[in-house]
Amino acid sequence: MEGRIDSFFKQLKELQDNDILILEQKLKNLSYYSNIELDNESYEILLKSNQQDLTQLQDNTKYLINQILNQRINEEQLDSKKEEISNFFGQLPSKNRLNQIGERITNDIIKPNLFYDEEETNKKRIEARNNIEDILIKKGTRIISKGQVVNSQQIELLKSYGLIKDHEGRDWKILVSYSVLIFLPLAVLYLYLRTFCPKVWTNNSMLLLLSINMLITLLITVGTSTISVYMIPIPACALIVSILADPRAAIVTNLFMSLIAGFVTDFNMTIVITLIFSGIAGSIIVSKTHHRSVVIYAGLTISLMNMISIAGFGMIGNVQPKVLIYDMSYGIIGGIFTSILTIGLLPFFESVFDIITPIKLLELSNPNHSLLRRLLIEAPGTYYHSILVGNLSEAAADDIGANALLCRVSSYYHDIGKLKRPYFFKENQLTKENPHDKISPNLSAMIITSHVQDGLEIAKKYKLPSKVMDIIAQHHGNTLVAYFYHKAINTLGENLVTEEKFRYSFPKPQTKEAAIVMLADSVEAYVRSLTEPTRDEMEKGVRRIIQDKIKDNQLNQCDLSLKDIEEVIKSFLKVLEGIFHDRIEYPENIKEITNGGVAKKEASI
Repeated sequence: MEGRIDSFFKQLKELQDNDILILEQKLKNLSYYSNIELDNESYEILLKSNQQDLTQLQDNTKYLINQILNQRINEEQLDSKKEEISNFFGQLPSKNRLNQIGERITNDIIKPNLFYDEEETNKKRIEARNNIEDILIKKGTRIISKGQVVNSQQIELLKSYGLIKDHEGRDWKILVSYSVLIFLPLAVLYLYLRTFCPKVWTNNSMLLLLSINMLITLLITVGTSTISVYMIPIPACALIVSILADPRAAIVTNLFMSLIAGFVTDFNMTIVITLIFSGIAGSIIVSKTHHRSVVIYAGLTISLMNMISIAGFGMIGNVQPKVLIYDMSYGIIGGIFTSILTIGLLPFFESVFDIITPIKLLELSNPNHSLLRRLLIEAPGTYYHSILVGNLSEAAADDIGANALLCRVSSYYHDIGKLKRPYFFKENQLTKENPHDKISPNLSAMIITSHVQDGLEIAKKYKLPSKVMDIIAQHHGNTLVAYFYHKAINTLGENLVTEEKFRYSFPKPQTKEAAIVMLADSVEAYVRSLTEPTRDEMEKGVRRIIQDKIKDNQLNQCDLSLKDIEEVIKSFLKVLEGIFHDRIEYPENIKEITNGGVAKKEASI
């Protein structure tokens, strides 16, 4: 083919250099002797072109033929190659008639270079048939498409992969395999909880919560996967466990649930790895949350991590940009859906399993809570007493590493039983008249001690958390109502008075928080009774009160250490000094004093 081209352009050059023949004779010569058939108009254009343009046309034609014939071309492919020739010449910078002639020359010369050899083909078929061993299906190969008629070979392939069964009934082999794959990570999860999270492992209620949480999340996962696998809200399970139980348990739970999600998504590693990363990040963010808005921030973080992970794996897998953007959008929606699901399920688990969270405690500490507003209106003295007890207990709990928020909130509600008979308690008596002066010491002691039981009944009515109710029940322990006990002795005589009738009949503090509220309650009541409290007087009184509690064995069932008690004393004194600090005494008539001061100054001058 190159020879034909070279021969044709050589003939053109010789005719151009021939000064004897006229143009008509040259055209006639080309018509008879040219090895490339063109019309007279094309021949005339070529004869009138300069040598440089002809050389360029010759090179372009040979280059294009070489490019095309480097591939295998049969007769059926020739038409498509002619389209490539037309595109090539159409895209050349100089668009003139020479390019059109070049296209015609190339189309005239180009021929197929691949021909069917029937004899050799049959020979190879026989050899191939004789050498067949196993049928190998490469990864990603589609065996059958939707709507396609199935042949016997495809049925055998589907059977060999276990996608269809030879017999009726369940495929126990697959069921056993899936059971093993689920049991192993589940065993690791519970082994981890037993070793590193004993508070979760030994709490049956918490284990039940964990199981129900995983089941609900898995059911929602199956539903959302029908829309998009990138919307799967597996991290919601981890967020709930982190808030209600333990962040470490949440991280391991998230690993387990992410592996389970692999079954739902045909072991899509992009999904599994993305869920692992986003779930761990979300668990860390909400581990110390005090507001529901933090859950929203966690959801946005999960959305961001989903987007980054999907984009990274998509670029590695050369996913089309349109598909990648589509998947990333669902990943963002999945993170937002995770936070919505978490916020929606939290109140359910809090109420069903009676779990108190910082978020719940903050809701209870709101002054607009109906029970606190009732306490403020019906027993204002008790209300302000409770606020001060909350300040004392919160500071002390914070210093020894106890739950400061629980102490503060429990202090607000510890005396709600006084709502039943508010004026029988000194802080609510607006006048000097004391109703206890008109009744016996026994009845007075009964009224005073009954405020704990009354408080528990009110707390139950208002559905306060069990931990707050425990502190309400334990904040007096079984201490002695000393004032009325000694009053009864003075009235009736020691032989006729039984000490047990003058003691509270409730459990002693079982936790650090209950013990701190007990001490703060007694300390605040003592300091309030002082006319002009000084620092030394307050310290002596605080130490004496706490020492009396220790001697009365009120603290022997909680885990407060002597070091903790010393820190509690320091915290109490720090808060009390802030409340009862020295103040400047302002004169009644500032103007007179000022004028007097000015007069004295003038006199001295």
